[in-house]
Amino acid sequence: MNHKDSQRHQRPYAPEGLSVLRGAREEYSQGSIWLVGDQHGYAELLLMHDSKAYHPKTLYIEDIRVKEEERRKGYGTKLYQKIEQMARNMDLDYIQIDSEPSALEFWHKMSFHDIDAVYYQNKTAMVKEIK
Repeated sequence: MNHKDSQRHQRPYAPEGLSVLRGAREEYSQGSIWLVGDQHGYAELLLMHDSKAYHPKTLYIEDIRVKEEERRKGYGTKLYQKIEQMARNMDLDYIQIDSEPSALEFWHKMSFHDIDAVYYQNKTAMVKEIK
């Protein structure tokens, strides 16, 4: 990656090791969408602004993926921790996700709890306070 590309992937709110591959620059607002990643995976994020936000000031994880050959080695946890730091840097209070049944154990391990809302069938709505 050349110097111009590396500058393009850095944002003041992104912690070290998390590149912004696509998304808002320093100016962002509700509804902003990001694609962020590290060498092991990526995530699509949304700054929520509508009735689907369980709480105000919520970052929604639309999707998070770790390379298949690198799964179950702790990289998902590390990627999530960088996303959580990004949310804190943006002065947000919550992170929300709609989890596939197969990922519930992971999200519970990350201290998310189920909420009494259903946004998508067969998925569990979960939230974590990060203040």
